[in-house]
Amino acid sequence: MTEWRNPKLSGRVVELDGIRGLAILLVVIWHLFGNGQIDGLRPGSWQAHLFLSLGFTWSGVDLFFVLSGFLIGGILYDARNSENYFKTFYCRRVARIFPVYFVWFTLFMIGVYFAGSTSSAPLRVIFNDDIPVWTYPLFLQNIAITLHRNWGGMWIAGTWSLAVEEQFYLLLPMLVRRSSKRVVTLIAVGSIVGAPLFRLTHGSAAASLGPYTLLPSRADALGFGVLVAMACRNEKVWAWLNAHSRWLLAAMLLIGCRLALMLGHRVYVYGTGLSWLDAFYGLLLLLTLIHAGTIQTAFFRSRVLVKLGALSYTVYLLHNGINMLLHFAIFGAGPAVHDWTSLVVTLLSLAIVIPVAALSWRYFEKPFIRWAHISFGYEQVAETRRPSSISVGVATPVTES
Repeated sequence: MTEWRNPKLSGRVVELDGIRGLAILLVVIWHLFGNGQIDGLRPGSWQAHLFLSLGFTWSGVDLFFVLSGFLIGGILYDARNSENYFKTFYCRRVARIFPVYFVWFTLFMIGVYFAGSTSSAPLRVIFNDDIPVWTYPLFLQNIAITLHRNWGGMWIAGTWSLAVEEQFYLLLPMLVRRSSKRVVTLIAVGSIVGAPLFRLTHGSAAASLGPYTLLPSRADALGFGVLVAMACRNEKVWAWLNAHSRWLLAAMLLIGCRLALMLGHRVYVYGTGLSWLDAFYGLLLLLTLIHAGTIQTAFFRSRVLVKLGALSYTVYLLHNGINMLLHFAIFGAGPAVHDWTSLVVTLLSLAIVIPVAALSWRYFEKPFIRWAHISFGYEQVAETRRPSSISVGVATPVTES
């Protein structure tokens, strides 16, 4: 019996690029204009109001995780009967992730070498070996960050989320390989339930960073993405979701109101709050897919967001380090938007990052991706394997391009 294929997933869904663009936009806004800017600001000043108005822009990484769970989970499930399942998946992932990442890592090592222990404090913040540098090429920096309770060099600190994704890539293919749709769904639900329990039993994120940076801590975001992927591949579930899209919208708005009550109180978010946030983004993704190609999703088809989505990986890697280095070069201090001059410098850093990311995408990343897709393809076997019963419950700013 031929398995049902969702017609909405038959080609490239442009709106997904727009969602990716929104995710990186939120991340950039938080890192350049929000993160740490409240320190030392006069209450009631325009800078303080700016900081508070940024709200949940820090959660852009959660949107990345949900989107990654959806795309990777769907890709793996659709290809689970392929004879070259593992080889194709990992070769394509390496071609997408490694080239830019290891260029950035090499620049970080050069910075660490020249910065040294005698450098000024702001430069040491950008380039340091406070966590073991060997963890970066092995994508274990999120674990090192937790153990050392230190973000390490800010040039590359944001790659903790990439480490979460890489660890996700190691686990999910093995779980999906011989699993039925039902089992994959149970795995996703197990990760959604397990993640907040893990966060609640492992202390505060402020104390250990683990409830924020470890894979089990973020498994609910990835799990929501996988759950949406499975829902989109079940004909009866998809029909029900389409018929009740207004209910989904109402649920998303109610969750949004719940999140608004947490605004300015991030300490409450790290327990169950992240799960509410991930549910919000999961519903946003699902509703976008249901209404793909309509006026309701015109926002995610905007040229700016779609283009930004294509550049999101490199922008994610570069933006924070470039901004910090530029502020150090001009002011000899860390980045902070405290007057119009510092605002202009921050915007200048973004004006540098976007063209560099565009050039990287066109002449460096895209050729690697094209080569990988030509060289490695999923070859389906003639007969469908019988899924085994996998009962282990486990469950990202990079996705399949």
